[in-house]
Amino acid sequence: MSALAILATEAAGTEQHHLRAVQLPVSLVTATAVVQALDGEGPIAQAAELG
Repeated sequence: MSALAILATEAAGTEQHHLRAVQLPVSLVTATAVVQALDGEGPIAQAAELG
């Protein structure tokens, strides 16, 4: 289970959470999330795995 799914489950107290989107800042200076996604890692890739 990805870290994103674990956090959503912990926050909801059940696996029936309603997490459907992750909003991340988009910046050319801080493109960490985008770079991670291109490598198949990070919160964007984890969210994609969860559908």
